[in-house]
Amino acid sequence: MKKNLKKISILLIILVIGVLLIVPKLISGKKEEETRSGNQNQQLPVDVYVVKPVELDNKISTIGTIVANESVEIKSEITKKVTGIYFKEGTFVPKGKTLFKLDDSDLRARLRKLEIEEELAIKSEERERTLLEKGLTTQEEYDIRINTLERIRADIDLVSIELSKTYIKAPFSGITGFRNVSIGSLVSNSNVLTNIQDISKIKIDFSIPEKYLNAFKRGQTIKFKVDGIDEEFTGEVVSFDPSLNENTRSITLRAIANNKNGKLLPGTFVKVNLELENILNAIMVPTESIVPKLKGQSIFVVKDGIAVSTDIETGLRTEKEIQVLTNLNPGDTIVTTNLLRIRPNSKIKIVNVN
Repeated sequence: MKKNLKKISILLIILVIGVLLIVPKLISGKKEEETRSGNQNQQLPVDVYVVKPVELDNKISTIGTIVANESVEIKSEITKKVTGIYFKEGTFVPKGKTLFKLDDSDLRARLRKLEIEEELAIKSEERERTLLEKGLTTQEEYDIRINTLERIRADIDLVSIELSKTYIKAPFSGITGFRNVSIGSLVSNSNVLTNIQDISKIKIDFSIPEKYLNAFKRGQTIKFKVDGIDEEFTGEVVSFDPSLNENTRSITLRAIANNKNGKLLPGTFVKVNLELENILNAIMVPTESIVPKLKGQSIFVVKDGIAVSTDIETGLRTEKEIQVLTNLNPGDTIVTTNLLRIRPNSKIKIVNVN
């Protein structure tokens, strides 16, 4: 009898322990299932934006550099001493003005010698021609006199060219830089004497992404600003570099702008706005509605109360909006808030409509 009671007690203890272990798990599983079911049925509160077509003011903002309209380093073509300097640093000089004078004493002596030889050769040619007309000399002798005269005249031309090189003149009108030599300096073609820049007009070089290769054309207007000057300047696109920069995938454009007042200086950085053709019926969405992905970007489109993830391609950007090029149409409703909590096909509750 006692043995039966003992067996029954052991069985009851085992049964109680089993109940204590199994029941909590059953209750927990039921709660988890209820939680999952509740999460699936839960509606996330979100703000949405109704897509509508707009006219997009198509501009490219970039950074550029000012370049002088013309710029040259002034050098001597011959090796001579400087005997005169006829300009002030940083001043305007007209085209053709003599900037430097080089020593020409040896060249003038050679020229004088050749001029005397020319006079003698002319008289010799005249006498030989008279003799030839009288039959007292040969054509060969006369030809020798002519050749001698022509050779002397050719030498005079060469010395005259060398003399002209002793006058170093401004090749165009512009502003001079610092002079790097003094009177008495021996200079050659390796020495930069000064430089001249024409800044009555200036060039603006700037780059744009390669995707705009077909969007710009010569004659388009740019607007640009320079730090320290409140005025906004305008220019006109005149050319482009046909080679694409392989590192930045961009192309360099050049614009021209008037600079009669001399406010704009070469080397200055400028903020450039290139005005392209406006885009009609552009699809623009708030920047915060875009969801970045490993490959590309997506957006949540509301369909029957469900947030549907949709892959898109983007275009131009403004300060607050971005252009969507694919998979979005006017009238579509997109989610703009609570994006971190949304999963594909989540149920949503619209709070605000923009």
